[in-house]
Amino acid sequence: MPFTAEQRLERLTASLSGTPRVQGKESRAERRLRMNRPANILVGVLLHAAARLGEGLPLTDLEQSLIDRVGKLVPAKELPLFGKAYREACANGPIAILPEAITSLPLETGYTKADLAAAMPALVKEVTAQPNVRIIDVSEIDDSSRIDTEEFTAALAEYGRGITILTAPPLPEVSQAPLSARVRMHKMYCVDNSKEVGKDEVYWAVSAGSDTTSKTSFKTAEFGSVRSESWYTFPYTYRSETYLFNGTVDQYLTAEIQCWEADDSDGGFYNDLRDALKDFAEWAVGTSTNLNEAGDDHAQKSAGWAAWLAIGTGLLNAILGWLTNDDDLVCERSFGFSRAALIKLSNRTNGEDSWRFDGGGGGDHWLYLRTAID
Repeated sequence: MPFTAEQRLERLTASLSGTPRVQGKESRAERRLRMNRPANILVGVLLHAAARLGEGLPLTDLEQSLIDRVGKLVPAKELPLFGKAYREACANGPIAILPEAITSLPLETGYTKADLAAAMPALVKEVTAQPNVRIIDVSEIDDSSRIDTEEFTAALAEYGRGITILTAPPLPEVSQAPLSARVRMHKMYCVDNSKEVGKDEVYWAVSAGSDTTSKTSFKTAEFGSVRSESWYTFPYTYRSETYLFNGTVDQYLTAEIQCWEADDSDGGFYNDLRDALKDFAEWAVGTSTNLNEAGDDHAQKSAGWAAWLAIGTGLLNAILGWLTNDDDLVCERSFGFSRAALIKLSNRTNGEDSWRFDGGGGGDHWLYLRTAID
């Protein structure tokens, strides 16, 4: 059954207080929020806005946009209660999962888009310094080599998530028209299952959007009874559930891939997950589109892309925590693909690349993607 209003509020209160939902044991979801504290800035702004909304204070441009967006996923009438719980937590001192730049704000002070823009340079430095964030020039990697490193994989297991920005020098092209790109989920390899009671049943949830407004979001079918050191192939059809992305890209594609372990949740859980992924796809379209206006400093643009992905997925994680049993989220990764990187990836053997999803004891898998450009 989907969570009730009381359960959603309880989950929020527990995360704000730092109290594990299971006595004495921090869950994967709780660790993910804590480890990625700098990226939770929009979560803080949302809760600050919810508190201001509950007091009848006028909201800023950013606050209103967040309330409107999240109000489509979480019942709007519950948001003032979220805000009240947030203010009560703030009164007890720093909150381990939220930046103090937000929690220290007086209730009377709103947080604007201009405030966020001013905070971004410091946030970019903080996010890109984390070991679970990589900006990669794929032209510098041999086509037969894996792109992920051991150091990055270790950070994935620790942080529960990772961000990878893939770039390459511009290539000579006959046409500068948008690319027709297909990124297909080809197969997965289970390095190690979760060792939890019962069978491991794995599925994937994805969301992606490009700067031509092409977008996709879905969850795959489940792979049942997944065993360690075993291969599993995605059904090769032209159904949308096979493709991370199948559309046009001018310069940028933004994507989120999540590896989940299935539980006994009913349709309400999966509907909430699909709604959250659909919303993120819209956000990914906006992110990809805005990159075209971010100047010509490609290194700076890539770093900003990584930071923006971090805060966008930080908000997505919080929403999933309120709506779903996100303890079953094994590992998640966010990707940014430049036009040149997509072309370069498509030229690898079979257009194939592989990406590690190490849940730090909750399951460890390689996902193989195949990229094709028409």
